[in-house]
Amino acid sequence: MSEQQKNTTHKDWHSQERDRHSNKVVYGNQGGPKKGGAGGKTVWGKGGIDDLKEVVEDRNDPNYVSDEDDKKQVRIETVDVIPPVVAVLREYFSSGELEEALKSVKELQINSAEFVRKAVTLAMEKQAFERELTSQLLTSLSSTIMTSNDIETGFQRTLDVLDDIVLDSPDAVEVLSKFIARAVVDEVIPPRFLKDVQAHSNNAKEAIALASALTTEKHRIDRLAHVWGPGDLGSVKRLKEETNTLLQEYLTSGDLNEADRCVRKLNAPSFHFQIVKQALRIALERDGEEAKKIVALLAFFYKEGLVSQDHLIKGFHCVYDALNDFKLDFPNAEKQLQEISATAVTAGWLPSDWQTLKK
Repeated sequence: MSEQQKNTTHKDWHSQERDRHSNKVVYGNQGGPKKGGAGGKTVWGKGGIDDLKEVVEDRNDPNYVSDEDDKKQVRIETVDVIPPVVAVLREYFSSGELEEALKSVKELQINSAEFVRKAVTLAMEKQAFERELTSQLLTSLSSTIMTSNDIETGFQRTLDVLDDIVLDSPDAVEVLSKFIARAVVDEVIPPRFLKDVQAHSNNAKEAIALASALTTEKHRIDRLAHVWGPGDLGSVKRLKEETNTLLQEYLTSGDLNEADRCVRKLNAPSFHFQIVKQALRIALERDGEEAKKIVALLAFFYKEGLVSQDHLIKGFHCVYDALNDFKLDFPNAEKQLQEISATAVTAGWLPSDWQTLKK
């Protein structure tokens, strides 16, 4: 081999070795959200550099390649972060607990108008149940934490970006008009807002015009109290009461088809995870045959396509999250819930990895 060939081969070997080492630095999403200690129970991560996690490579890993200097190989992985505002709202939509939501909003110390904008925008992507919860939240915020001016500014900011929101939520103009009209009737913002607000786009102008029409029509108070349609049943409280009634009647009659009919009559699909939650709580309060009947009911709902696997996962998560409090009254609750979960997994209507999935 000539001297030139030797030099070429030597260079190629070093080039390959550098390529192998450069591949040890990997950028990618390696998992779900991690709690980062930046606040209360609903705050996920702190954002910024703290969301880059340094991982030391295992020297026993077959894929590990040692540097000539025996330096540690380091991989950087990014961690998904759920914004605190979104975390608070998701928890509220999941639990329906207004007082807890108010406490969490207060702890956030975020710009009030920006919170209103985010809450309304996120609710646009949801259904009647979550929109009713949002309207109730705005009413409570206006009398406790925020001023009327804060909420007016929040609606103004939402109107300013309405063209962008419409791209993801085609019915955003109509939905925003209902939020504004409901806020006027609930005395969250004054009627003058509809005249003073700045509408910088055709979508914004249309939303204000629709809101004005809603607030001036006959019987507007009754109509706007139910502005989100039959899905909200006028209030979340009533929806929970209806659910509890149908579950109690089922335990008495054992009629699966009648329970199915009652749930469909509620016309609130986004509330179905709450039905799972309430059913499980009742099962933990009972024992023996009644607990088995609740399990049979959930299995029937899943088989009939009335309750989705996502609803089941979300409902089970909600009960597990509240388990410590529940055990104060029912010490055997954890064991019972584990047995029900195992039955659900074995039957196939709950995935085996459901606890690692998002609720």
